[in-house]
Amino acid sequence: MIYQERESLRKLAKCWNSLSIVAIESELVDDVIYESQWVLTPIKGKKEFLLYLNSKFEAIKSSMKYKGMIVTAEIAVHPLIHNRPCIVLSQFTDGEMWQALILLSNQGDKIKRIDVCFIPDPSVAKLTGEFPL
Repeated sequence: MIYQERESLRKLAKCWNSLSIVAIESELVDDVIYESQWVLTPIKGKKEFLLYLNSKFEAIKSSMKYKGMIVTAEIAVHPLIHNRPCIVLSQFTDGEMWQALILLSNQGDKIKRIDVCFIPDPSVAKLTGEFPL
């Protein structure tokens, strides 16, 4: 189970590092759930999530052109959640850094749930130096 979760995390990180949904499209169950501590309601369903993520990536690409934003997704483990594998998503804009933690759960070999959060604190995660491309 841990191996498959790590592979799924790598594919999701690749998605963020390339700002393209291609790496993740076939990796989601049809009734995937995406929740974020910044969004009031969960996004349910593969189609809805991919539309949301693609829209987010297009907005980031635009900001990268005009504001010099950089976004990276690095594989990590978090000590406060039993060294669970995760992604630390970092955004650099105008000399400031913002981070989020991405956790996921699998159903078999597909991603069932994606959670984006700031609690537990992403800065406490142990980074691996792996930025899947």
